[in-house]
Amino acid sequence: MMDKDYRIAELSSQSDALDAIRKLEKQLTETYGSEVALIAYAAENDEDND
Repeated sequence: MMDKDYRIAELSSQSDALDAIRKLEKQLTETYGSEVALIAYAAENDEDND
């Protein structure tokens, strides 16, 4: 079984992804009734430690 490490996803050049995240944040904030912030992580397989 492989362990995964996570890092903050670099999305600064991915305007479509950022727009989708912002849209979902807005929808969740309206539904939940309090501000919601989403954080994107990217998984990295830790294959060097097997």
